[in-house]
Amino acid sequence: MDARTFEFVPAGPLGESRRQERVAVAMTARLRDRASNKYDVHLLDLSVTGFRAEAHQALDKDMIVWLTIPGMQGLEATVAWRRGKIIGCHFRQPLYPAVLDHIVRTLGR
Repeated sequence: MDARTFEFVPAGPLGESRRQERVAVAMTARLRDRASNKYDVHLLDLSVTGFRAEAHQALDKDMIVWLTIPGMQGLEATVAWRRGKIIGCHFRQPLYPAVLDHIVRTLGR
């Protein structure tokens, strides 16, 4: 069974939407902020443009963070939103689809 889901995500101020493929994952990763504080987070889903995670720390909207997935270098992202313990982040540079597939195949299940 394929764990890929599709979610409509607001694309901008004009209210248009874009279709964004998100892959459900279950893995622990680490976030680092600009002050070099490190936080363990639980990744919930991942796409080429960003991720959703459970984070108990005070990671607020518009914060710059670096996501480190085991075996990879840090990926710069911006916290786009926060709802309780759940955050959504947008990567500064999108992942290559092959990198996303590799993460999901080897680490995300």
